Amino acid sequence: MTVGLLALAATGAQAQGFAGGTLAVETSALFEAGEIGHTSYSGGLQFDVGLGFGLALDLASYGFSGFGSDGSNATLHAIYGSGPWLGVDGLALGGFVGRDGFDEGDSEIYGLEVKGWLLGIETESYLARHDGEIGRVNLAGLNARYEFTPAIFAMGELGFADGEGELLRGALGGGYQIEGGPELWGELGRIKDEDDAFGGDETYLAIGAEIGFGQLSGTTFGTRSLFDVVSGI
Repeated sequence: MTVGLLALAATGAQAQGFAGGTLAVETSALFEAGEIGHTSYSGGLQFDVGLGFGLALDLASYGFSGFGSDGSNATLHAIYGSGPWLGVDGLALGGFVGRDGFDEGDSEIYGLEVKGWLLGIETESYLARHDGEIGRVNLAGLNARYEFTPAIFAMGELGFADGEGELLRGALGGGYQIEGGPELWGELGRIKDEDDAFGGDETYLAIGAEIGFGQLSGTTFGTRSLFDVVSGI
């Protein structure tokens, strides 16, 4: 349903100001508990509103195997592209507000984000507060990507959650960009749960595919959700 709604919106997004969009799918599984994993479908659209400012909307749905529950997310971004600054190329600053939906109820998420290229490495980071039925959780994330060729890239990510306990998520991976088509990627990661508040330590494997379109061939930022850091909560 998420992909269908965004595809329909993209069809009508030929109006002035349309900048780009993306559609993606990801699936992952835990090593220690192989019956537990998740599959997500997501997409986004971005529009320029003038003077370097833009707006973007991301939608995502999450299916959690082994938990018997599903989740959803909607995120709205306000973006400002400032250009090169202090050696960082393509600097973009953003603020976002979103909503996670799950069986226990909805929660709000809001925060700040930044993206740019430094020494040939594309980096993206954010700080967020997640507040709702499950309590208050502080979130932080950092993603990096380096392209060896226009088709081959390496990537890494760190995610942090601080609620009733602390969780650190890290992963390394790589991918391949099919010319004129989607990029395919995979990563191997580790979740370190210091107080077992989020389910304990786990190693996981994730694979996915993403295709971008429009002038940007995608969007500046992506979905902001607790589910992207703590799967299946």
